[in-house]
Amino acid sequence: MGYDVYGMNPQQNKDYPERYNKIMEEYGSGDGWLDWDKKIPKKVLDEYYDLKDKYETDNPGSYFRNNVWFWRPLWNYVCEVCEDFMTADEIDGGHSNSGFEIPEETAIHIAKVLSEKLADGSVDERERKYELRRAKAEAWNQEVRAEMDKISKECRDKHGQNKVPANYPEPYNTQWQEAYSKEDWSANYPYSKENIENFAKFCKQSGGFQIC
Repeated sequence: MGYDVYGMNPQQNKDYPERYNKIMEEYGSGDGWLDWDKKIPKKVLDEYYDLKDKYETDNPGSYFRNNVWFWRPLWNYVCEVCEDFMTADEIDGGHSNSGFEIPEETAIHIAKVLSEKLADGSVDERERKYELRRAKAEAWNQEVRAEMDKISKECRDKHGQNKVPANYPEPYNTQWQEAYSKEDWSANYPYSKENIENFAKFCKQSGGFQIC
């Protein structure tokens, strides 16, 4: 699961190069996307992605993407530092990828606050503390997984190697589920200063954005 965030009126710093336009003329569907019914040579496809990546780098307000693991800590931080400005609907809207739109005024405010937090060292401090907690959670999870592996080995030694946790007989099923419930999922959600920086650039130039 990912979050594709599109600028609704992005600032355009540079145009697509002519080669990109030619690729779209030959292989595009006419609506800004490639036509996957056409046989596109791998060389052309690689060139297309390189040109698109370059355009998005040159125009950071056009597009921003995170997987769910990076997006949740990012959006939680945005809501924390901008809660006095954002509406409840805006805060809630960012917790799903259902197409919610954040207006330009809010996007500019987010960019301003994040830039301030980056400049005064708040983001660095947050990253250090967050990653320390995440490292502890990962160490804990390693112990939990070792316990789960031990239960699995005992069950398979006794009942056969074709068993999977969902089909473990008792007491192994209950033991495995109880061990699994101890896993700390916060270990999977990294907090990244670089991600904050990129999102601040995106918000500033996005003209408002839609979360898909």
